[in-house]
Amino acid sequence: AIETAVEMMAAAKRPVIYAGGGVINSGPRAHELLTKMVRKTGFPCTLTLMGLGAFPASDPHFLGMLGMHGTYEANMTMHGCDLILCVGARFDDRVTGRLDAFAPNAKKIHIDVDPSSINKNVAVDLPVIGDVAHVLEDMMNLWEAKGIKQDSKAHDQWWKQIDQWRSRNLLSFEVSDAIIKPQYAIQRLYEMTKDRDTYITTEVGQHQMWAAQHYKFEEPNRWMTSGGLGTMGYGLPAAVGVQMAHPDSTVVDISGEASILMNIQEMATAAQYRLPINIFVL
Repeated sequence: AIETAVEMMAAAKRPVIYAGGGVINSGPRAHELLTKMVRKTGFPCTLTLMGLGAFPASDPHFLGMLGMHGTYEANMTMHGCDLILCVGARFDDRVTGRLDAFAPNAKKIHIDVDPSSINKNVAVDLPVIGDVAHVLEDMMNLWEAKGIKQDSKAHDQWWKQIDQWRSRNLLSFEVSDAIIKPQYAIQRLYEMTKDRDTYITTEVGQHQMWAAQHYKFEEPNRWMTSGGLGTMGYGLPAAVGVQMAHPDSTVVDISGEASILMNIQEMATAAQYRLPINIFVL
C-alpha cells in the first residue's frame, strides 16, 4: 500500500496533503515527518481544526485550515486537486460539505491507525492502515530511495492557481475605530505571546473559529480545543490542566461570554492552586 501511495504521489499534477489530529496524537516524530514530506515533495498542505500545529503556520506551503470555517485557498485546493493524501484525519462533514460534490476529480489516499475510519464518510482509492509516524517514515524512505522525479511544470501551474486563490485573502477585515474587532484582538494576542512559551485553550463557538483562523501555531500540542462534540466549557479546566503541567508557561483560555460560564467554578481551582492562567473573553 505504501509503495502504491508513493507512485500515486509521484504521478499527481495537482496534489494536496490534508492532515488532522492523528498527526498530533501520533507524537512529535509524526509532526517532523509531515513537515519533511511537505518540504521534500513541495505539495501544498492544509490542516483540520484538530490538526493545527502539526505543520508550521509560517511555512509558505501551508494553506491554512480547511472546511466550513477554513480559508478560501484551502477549500478551493481540495476541490480542484487530482490527489488527496489524507494523514490522520477523518473526512468529517465540517471538511467535506456535500459529499457528492467533494473533491470530485481527486484520487484519495487515507492513512489512519483506525480501520473503522476508512471509507466511513468518503470512499477512498487507497487505504493505508497504520500509525502516522511509521507510515510517513516508510513513505519518505521509499520516496528518497526511488529518487522520484515529479512533473515540475504541472506543479508550478498548480501553485500559480493556488496563489491566485490565496491573493483574495478572505480572512481579511477592516480595523474599526469604534470597537475592537475580535479578529484584531486575536492577532494582537498572537503578537504579544508568540515569543513566549505559550499554550492556547478554547471554549466552543465563534471565538474558537477566530482563534483557529488568526492565531498561528508553529508546533503541535500548543492548541487545546474540543473536537467533534463541541464542548462549551472545555477551555477553562483545560487551561487549569495545562498550567499545572507547565507551571512556567503562558496559558491562555480564549473564550466567549457564554462558554466561560459553563465551568466558571474552576476559577476557584485556579485560585486554590495559584495558577496564573489568562482568560481572554471575546
